[in-house]
Amino acid sequence: MALVEYISVAVLLLIGSITVIAFLALNRLLAPKRQGFLGPDGQPLGTFIAYECGEIPIGEAHQRFSFQYYVFALVFVLFDVITAFLLTWSVSAQTLRLSGVVTASAFLAIIFVGFGYWWKKRALRWM
Repeated sequence: MALVEYISVAVLLLIGSITVIAFLALNRLLAPKRQGFLGPDGQPLGTFIAYECGEIPIGEAHQRFSFQYYVFALVFVLFDVITAFLLTWSVSAQTLRLSGVVTASAFLAIIFVGFGYWWKKRALRWM
């Protein structure tokens, strides 16, 4: 192989590197300097506190959430995927014929087995 074939890759890497360096230099030159937050009395609070929309943070940043919120989010994602699959299946149901019906039925059977397992374990009870 000739090195001529790799010239386009080298040019792309060079242009990408120059672009990254230029943007970093512009950021260093043009970005405002951070001086920290000022408290109600005008004294600086420090530079290592969380930034929340320009407001002074209240309370701790780390809080524990109930596991039920994560289960709720997973169920939402699961039903979102089911909806996407069944929507595409219903649009092309006439062309798929029997194989499409078998595939959709197997998919729904697996989903219902999982749903039954969650129901038996009472994982879907809210609080």
